[in-house]
Amino acid sequence: MESSAFIISLVAVIIATASTVVSYLIYRQARDPEIVVYAQIDERRPSIINLVIENIGNSPAWNVSFSSSEPVPYRAFGIDKLSDSEIMSNGPLINGIPCFGPRAKRVLTWGQFGGIRDKLGKECLDIEAIYFSKPALSFFRKKHKSISRLDIKSFECSDVSDHNWNQKIAEELKKIANYMKSQ
Repeated sequence: MESSAFIISLVAVIIATASTVVSYLIYRQARDPEIVVYAQIDERRPSIINLVIENIGNSPAWNVSFSSSEPVPYRAFGIDKLSDSEIMSNGPLINGIPCFGPRAKRVLTWGQFGGIRDKLGKECLDIEAIYFSKPALSFFRKKHKSISRLDIKSFECSDVSDHNWNQKIAEELKKIANYMKSQ
């Protein structure tokens, strides 16, 4: 009888410990910062692709630094073919971000499909972010690492229609105002 009570108590302790560990891991994952880098079509400027750096986590990331598998093209303009380009030499991907708040983002004009494709070729660009967090009830900073893969080929045949309705409305209002002044 005593041995069965001991076994039941031991199982209860193991279940309680496992439950506590799982709860803590879920809490940590919900509280840690997470840095992602992705490409996105600019809705207000047709044919422009932006690079977006975003902290999708719920706490600040400290001392964020980036490295990439290849040099990052910048201002790589050209719809069919590269017309002009630079290699990124400054900005957050080069200089890092000292403190990157939760849900914060940086948006960089990357270029146009043809220009970026000519510069990158058919390869993907991997960008690694290394950053730290300051967990609650901890004396030490926690180091994090994330890798984002940018693939320009996925933008092939994308819709590059002009969706900047505010600008279109402003232009039409300007035409109406000019017409009214001339009358």
